[in-house]
Amino acid sequence: MDAILTQLLAFPPHPPPAPPLTDGEYDKQAKNHVQHLIQAPLGKLAGNAAGGSDVLDTGSKQKSQTISEAFTPGLPLWQKVLNFMDLFDPVQIRYGGHEIRRLIEVTAQRAIMVQKPAAAIAPIRSAILRIDPSCSTFTSSHPIITQLCLTARAFAAALPVIDKDIYHFPTISDRTAVASADSLYPFLCSNHESSSTYINTSSGLTDQLEYQHHLQYYLFGAMCYIALKDWERAMVFLEVALTSPTFNTMLPLPRNVTSQAIKMYQSLSRPYTALAELFRNGIENEESAARLVAEAQAGQQVFVDESNFGLVRQVINAYRQFSVQRLEKTYAALTIAEVTRRTSDNPNDYAETGQYIVLLISAGQLNATISQLSGDPADWILRFSNASEDGPLARTEEQQYDELVRQAEKVKALIAHIKATDRKYGLSKEYIQEVKRVKKTKEAGAALEDGNSWHAPGNSLAHDEDMMADL
Repeated sequence: MDAILTQLLAFPPHPPPAPPLTDGEYDKQAKNHVQHLIQAPLGKLAGNAAGGSDVLDTGSKQKSQTISEAFTPGLPLWQKVLNFMDLFDPVQIRYGGHEIRRLIEVTAQRAIMVQKPAAAIAPIRSAILRIDPSCSTFTSSHPIITQLCLTARAFAAALPVIDKDIYHFPTISDRTAVASADSLYPFLCSNHESSSTYINTSSGLTDQLEYQHHLQYYLFGAMCYIALKDWERAMVFLEVALTSPTFNTMLPLPRNVTSQAIKMYQSLSRPYTALAELFRNGIENEESAARLVAEAQAGQQVFVDESNFGLVRQVINAYRQFSVQRLEKTYAALTIAEVTRRTSDNPNDYAETGQYIVLLISAGQLNATISQLSGDPADWILRFSNASEDGPLARTEEQQYDELVRQAEKVKALIAHIKATDRKYGLSKEYIQEVKRVKKTKEAGAALEDGNSWHAPGNSLAHDEDMMADL
């Protein structure tokens, strides 16, 4: 039993050797260590070492208690797993990709089984970010974290993952692409420029992906953003999953959608399309929300059955906000009495409108100021600030500079990911075959052109061409 314990502690070597291990030496020792662990009998791993302590303390002190029962939120084994997900070495874990992926899956399944999904969010999120801090490569673990956050209604907990853009999908079946990645970075422990070169089904850090993984992640992520009222980011996710109306504009369907699918989508979305059209037309014509509310009530059963009534209520609540914001396009200033008449269901409640305007300004939804000329809210003046340098939403030069730096960093990261993708797929089987095909086509075209351009001595056409060349 002590031999097993010695073997467990053999890697990485302590203290670290001087000079440090090369990538090749580290890779060899890590793979040997993992192989020894796989071959070690489970009975010995759960047995006692010298001094009476367990080699691996599963936290199951009762003989009748299984490891599955011990692995429950609140029990010692669960806490040990949580600590491991927070502290594991992000390089070493690449050699245990299958195991960490299964641990993530089992942790989520167990938390949902005992109706405590929130207990699994933090450790799984931590594990995903430790494996790939950039979160730029999509994995089978991505939909798991969004599903947990939706189930637990902990929408903001998903942001550290879903706020990071996906640039790569892991290589699955193309052996040539995998080989090209290996030729660029032959060792898992190497300093990889992109996570896409070590996250794949071969390393085990992701399971084989189906189209459902992709759709679930973006749909669940969109629902998290909708719950947080981050409409712009929600639109991005919904566009990836399908296509969604945004604000007061309905986007066209993608070009690759078949006519049959378009008819089906149009039929399914008819109640939502009618609501969106009333929203848009009502804002443009400065109408009250009465027709919009009536349409929502008419389709209420459909919205409730599809669990979208909460979103419909958000549309109704946003109608007044957009009505106020539209006034900015026409007027430089208005009295609160006039704003109330144009945007409120109760045209005589000036105090409520004044409070609502103040709320919009304080929330950053309206770049304007209110001048309180008297104690009567009807006489207050709402002044719009059109320039970015004026009003409560104005930004200092330092803030504008910081924003430019952030945008530049995003562009820089995007360029780096594009280069990594070009490098990886430039050695893929499909790309090489296409290059060969194009080369053959060019050679055939060149041979044909040479054959057509031959002229016999004294050919008048050739002589004419020479004359044109002289001109």
